[in-house]
Parts: sequence; C-alpha cells; structure tokens
Amino acid sequence: MPAVPLKLHERAQVPLKIAPRQEQGKGPVGQLRRSEGQIPGVLYGHKQAPCAFKTNAHEFEQILSKGGQNATITVEHEDGKESEGALIREIQYHKVRGHAMHLDLLRIDPSETLKAEVPLVTVGVPEGVRNGGGALQQTLTSIEVESVVSEMPAAIEIDITSLIIGDSLHVSDLLDQEPRITTDPVRTIVNILSPRLSAIDEEEGEEGAGEEGEESGNEEEESQE
Repeated sequence: MPAVPLKLHERAQVPLKIAPRQEQGKGPVGQLRRSEGQIPGVLYGHKQAPCAFKTNAHEFEQILSKGGQNATITVEHEDGKESEGALIREIQYHKVRGHAMHLDLLRIDPSETLKAEVPLVTVGVPEGVRNGGGALQQTLTSIEVESVVSEMPAAIEIDITSLIIGDSLHVSDLLDQEPRITTDPVRTIVNILSPRLSAIDEEEGEEGAGEEGEESGNEEEESQE
C-alpha cells in the first residue's frame, strides 16, 4: 500500500487572563457563572500548589474558536503574578446547553518532553469509496505523540484519497513520516471495506439493535410484574 501524505497542524498560541477565585461549592460557583459570566477552573502541575481561578466565559469561547482545545495557553494572572504556559487538560460542558462549565489547566515548560493524545484527522474520499462502492471504517481518532511541548502538534492530518477496497492503514504506516508517535504500531486507523462486508456490518448492527430492544422490553415487563 502506498504511503499516505501526512500533515502536522501547529498549536495556536493564545493568552488567557485569569483571576484568583474564592468561590467554592455548587451555589457560589453557579452564581459565578450566571451573574458574572465567569468560568471556574483550576491551574495545577509542576509540583506547585493548585490555583483556583475564574476567567471570562466569552473570552474563553473565543480562544476555543481560534485554537481549539489543543491550543497552548499563556496564562496571564490579573493579580500580578508572572505569566506561565499551560495546556487545556479538561473542559466540562453543560450536558444540555453545551457551554463550558469548568476548566482544568496543566502547567507546562515549553522545553520539557511529554506524551499527549493528538487528534487524528482524515481528509479526502478514498478511491475505493468514490469509485468502488466501498465504505470507510475509521477505528482510531487520536494518536499518542511524545514530543517537546513547544513542538507538540495540535492534530495530525492524513490524506486517505489513494486507498482502495481492501486497504487497511495502520499506525506503523505513519512512523517513517512521524517517528514521535508512540501508539502501538499494530493499531488500525482505517479500513476500506468492500460493499459486501459493509452490508454485512450494517445487517449485524440492525440485528443487535433489535435484540437489545427485545431484551429491554422483556426487562420492563418483568419489572412491571
């Protein structure tokens, strides 16, 4: 199988102003979000004490729109402390409305080496799908990379246009172009299934859904009894 073109996306460098946060507990923190338009968060790491902070919700949403969750953050302390680098470790979202509810930031040193999960993005319509009637099956959507923080990619993009029916792309196929990848080389990234196999997968999925529905119906009947 021919090598697929690979492209690294650089991380955006964005500033984020934070202020010390005294509000603790569900009530005060909820009020912080509703009346002040602030998102609570915690900055931790590098053997320093965790710092509870709050930041402007609108400004943070703009950061996400510019650099996404994989941006490198320059934390600017409003209380006069020296600025420091950080990565977004976790964002908790509202289950219904979808807005950010809480933010975890991990302190970093741009010169240190660490491992991180990097999104794996496929581009192009495979030849086997476009002209062969096959189906694309992607089984891996992120990949682990070990790198100096300042050179850690925001995403790895692979062009799968040339893949034909029967082709399987594995992590090992990317190592010549990007040796910093540490995910198990045997892991499969994408398969190009034949029309027959694609139809079988769909039928099995429908049968499984039907069986689950019957089982749940039986369970409801038993519980009512």
